[in-house]
Amino acid sequence: MRLSEDDKQRIDKAFQKTGTIRGTKRLTGISRKAIRRALDDRGNPTPAAPAVKMRNSKLDPYKPKISHLVKGKKLSAVRVLEEIQALGYDGGYSILKEHVRTIRPKAAKIARPPIDHPPGYEGQMDWSPHQVVIGGRSQIVQTASFVLCYSRWLCIHHFTDQTLPQVIAFHKKAFTELGAVPERMTYDNMTTVGRHVGPDKVWINPQFKRFAEEYGFDVVILPPGAKERHGKVERPFHYIENNFLAGREFIDLADLNNRADQWRWNKANVRIHGTLKQRPIDRLVRERPYLKSLSPNLSDAVYKEVERKIHVDYCVAVDTKRYSANPELIGESAAVRLYRDHLEIWVNGQLDCKHAYTTKDRGVLPEHEAMYKKMTGQKKLLEEAFYSLGEPAHVFYEGLQKTRKAAAGYHLQRILQYADRYGADVIAGALAYAAKYNAFSAEAVLRIVSGRKLKTAKPQIEADMPENVRQWLSAYAVETQSLAYYDNLIEEDEDGSHTD
Repeated sequence: MRLSEDDKQRIDKAFQKTGTIRGTKRLTGISRKAIRRALDDRGNPTPAAPAVKMRNSKLDPYKPKISHLVKGKKLSAVRVLEEIQALGYDGGYSILKEHVRTIRPKAAKIARPPIDHPPGYEGQMDWSPHQVVIGGRSQIVQTASFVLCYSRWLCIHHFTDQTLPQVIAFHKKAFTELGAVPERMTYDNMTTVGRHVGPDKVWINPQFKRFAEEYGFDVVILPPGAKERHGKVERPFHYIENNFLAGREFIDLADLNNRADQWRWNKANVRIHGTLKQRPIDRLVRERPYLKSLSPNLSDAVYKEVERKIHVDYCVAVDTKRYSANPELIGESAAVRLYRDHLEIWVNGQLDCKHAYTTKDRGVLPEHEAMYKKMTGQKKLLEEAFYSLGEPAHVFYEGLQKTRKAAAGYHLQRILQYADRYGADVIAGALAYAAKYNAFSAEAVLRIVSGRKLKTAKPQIEADMPENVRQWLSAYAVETQSLAYYDNLIEEDEDGSHTD
């Protein structure tokens, strides 16, 4: 087949566009053999690569911030994720981790032989100083860490010093939480516990030795230079610093330790461990039968558990006292664990907070109060939105402030959500009816719009509202007009200016 100059130009254009002989044949209808011959005659021109359109990444708007957090603040990818999520990032962790690796390449790892740790056999304890911001000031705290070598279950606590009483108090905390002790505990020449004083000669503090005998574990002081032997407890200090302490500020030491416990229970011990590829809490279940049970005479781990509801004041009631929980959990059922010297509030199997027993009427943690203020912030905007529901909203809000006080903002938010769901006229009628019976709460309004009796019904959102209830509530809102409104009607009637 003899190709014309026109055909050869068509082949050139098609080949530049498709980059393949098959594609060129499809566009031109010319045989592949003829196309190949034409291309050979013209020096087989290389097609221009089609422009690749780069897809925008969810990380793009946050890359300057990520660079600052990684290079400037030395935060880990986990902490960077927390920081940019607060700024609105809704992407995944994997893409972030890959980007962080390009900014901060990992150092080469040195291969070491593994050390076998049978379940229940060994625990390790050590100290590390950390720079922490407390009360707006940077200061050093002493972090005590305890790790079970088999499961990698972690316990930490922060102190102001490393004295023997603090060491014993920390051991008691860890053993009490476990309700058990390992066969032995190892230490890296810790002078409060013991040290090497000569070849094959170890001195152990007599007071700590009595404590160890009382709790039933052996004390092992590792020889100098065996740092890798203590790696199970050394490595977590880096994890604690970069994934818990870095970039956070604390109100006081109690706040630091309370949040450290929450972080352990809800993150550190339930994460997939990087080496084991399993959760420490799951391995602890397998390790627990091999641990030595703690004597009942020594254990403070025994607790009484009671079920409580987290009320609208974001507190649970225990005896005559009230203890705060996360305000976002209002309305949830909580398991309250009552220990000898403190109580813990658990929701859905996760620790929310820990309280020392209070002598006051309410024990409110500073972080809960700050969170509640943030949730109920912009009070003026809330009030204006609520007043837009009409005159019944004014009457209801006055009663709400008297009866609910600090929790009034929470009720306003919920009622405004109901207005979006059911309509402003329906909610206005429900407010009028609730005010008539002094039922000042979001739950009361919800019971009314659901067509239930005020005193006996449970608060529950219905998908559909009976039409007769809707019509009645819409009409009921008119009954709570101001007195001035009715005075004007009477005057108009007497003047004869009002007609039906």
